[in-house]
Amino acid sequence: MKILVKNTAFLTLTGADLFETIGTSFFNILLLTYAKGFQQANLLVSIVSIATVLPGVFGIVTGTLADRAPNKRAWLVGTKLVQALLYLLLARLIKQRQVGLLLVIIGINFGSDVLGLFSYSLRMPLLQNKVPTTFQEQAVGINQGIATLMQTAGQALGVTLLALTGDYQLAGLVNAATFGLAALVLLLGYRSLATTIMPQPRQPLAQLWHQIKRALAASSEVRVMPLISSILLMNAVGASLDAVLNLFLLQRGSRLPVSFSVAVFIMNTVFVVGNIAGNLLHTGIFKRWTFRAMMLTTVGTFEALFINLLTVQDFWLVTLFMGIGGFCMGQVNPKLMASLLRVAPPEMVGSISGMLNSLAMISRPIGSIGIVLIYNVVNPLSAYALAMGLLGACGACLLPVHARVKTNPE
Repeated sequence: MKILVKNTAFLTLTGADLFETIGTSFFNILLLTYAKGFQQANLLVSIVSIATVLPGVFGIVTGTLADRAPNKRAWLVGTKLVQALLYLLLARLIKQRQVGLLLVIIGINFGSDVLGLFSYSLRMPLLQNKVPTTFQEQAVGINQGIATLMQTAGQALGVTLLALTGDYQLAGLVNAATFGLAALVLLLGYRSLATTIMPQPRQPLAQLWHQIKRALAASSEVRVMPLISSILLMNAVGASLDAVLNLFLLQRGSRLPVSFSVAVFIMNTVFVVGNIAGNLLHTGIFKRWTFRAMMLTTVGTFEALFINLLTVQDFWLVTLFMGIGGFCMGQVNPKLMASLLRVAPPEMVGSISGMLNSLAMISRPIGSIGIVLIYNVVNPLSAYALAMGLLGACGACLLPVHARVKTNPE
């Protein structure tokens, strides 16, 4: 940790990410509230909901563009400034309640989220270049732990500001300020981000895919297609978890040890705390755990959660498993990204991280629509059984071991 605290480049990237995450999460929730005030509320809220998750699908595109960027630190600063300008424009438009303008506002928010993905892919090769290999897992974990915390803080700030003022224009200006502050942090640490990473040349898609496959297989101890399948399956189940557990708590009703709202709060808080702890604790015994081992532990934890839902249906056991599952999920992504940073060429890091983002987003509708639909239309037991089956398939994908390419740590 002391090494990272003294690393100006790491502090610069983390500080900028802190303000950017507040900005991204801050306005997404406000846009939903704004859309609810229109006559066509159901349609517009649906459009906003889709527009807030759709950018992730373009991760592979933004990642490839980031790899081709010749001066990554300059593009990173420029991206934050453009996002700030977009929200200044949004603040001017949001004063008028017109459906046409709302669609433009949704488009601006969508564009900013896509730029956020682009900047994420710009940051990863800088992190790879500036942080020693032995500290990269811890660095990625700290960065993502802060992001998780700031997402919650950003949403709370947005709701509080709206409750106090009811002023969406002010919210747009505050959001512009968060991206402006991110740009300022990057400018203050601009020298520390100097790098000689060569931009990735244009190459055929098949050749790019072959290189991505080699890097993924070398970093995860799992063959590429099973690895991708396991990510898709885990994210499908994860996307349904909130809705399924909320429905479970509703059905338990008076049998809960606390009220419904308090139960939801406890469960979500334990998960977030576990997730942040998992992101931050990448030292000692946890550093020695591999990505594959932690993924299998995650699968086992959520299998136990659904077994509890099928049998004893104990609320405190659900909460315990959510905390452990959150911790494991906080461990998994930094481990995979740190392993990738060890073996992937710097000019390909953006493409690979972008592809992983795309995979995570593509699988979400399967869980958030499919499993929840079965819960409501068929019965809860069928939904639990389907989730357990998907988790079992995820674990089966991870069981065959693929030899890892040896790399020399710094």
